[in-house]
Amino acid sequence: MKGQGRHPYTSYHLGAACTLLGAFAIGGLLGVVICIAIGLYAQLQIFLSDYVQHYGLRRKMSDNDKFEPVGPQHSWNTPHCFSGAMMLNAPRHSDHHTHPQRHYPALQLVEGTIPMLPYPLPMMAIIALMPPLWRRIMDPRVAQWEN
Repeated sequence: MKGQGRHPYTSYHLGAACTLLGAFAIGGLLGVVICIAIGLYAQLQIFLSDYVQHYGLRRKMSDNDKFEPVGPQHSWNTPHCFSGAMMLNAPRHSDHHTHPQRHYPALQLVEGTIPMLPYPLPMMAIIALMPPLWRRIMDPRVAQWEN
């Protein structure tokens, strides 16, 4: 169907409309409000996780004005069992970037060669909501990986 005049987001918009109609059918206007609130909360969690897992790590620009390929040094990881169990090893973020076809439960860590967060991912997300504390913890770690 692509290339036949249909916008690529059409199915997303239709899916969202069907979800809201379903929420309305089940819970009326309150159901729609709750559905939207859950969606906003989920989106904020994704933004927060993305912020924490990529904070301060930059890809270098090559001579031909293109960024270097994404590598294991471009995302923060956490070896904490709690984070791994709770999030299906998503805190093993570098391996996800370097091996995107690998299933989340099989993601691996090679400590010492990749940026590591000092605390489990959920705790780091809470700390990220307090910018002065976040910068005090993370900026020295970012500086280590800039070299």
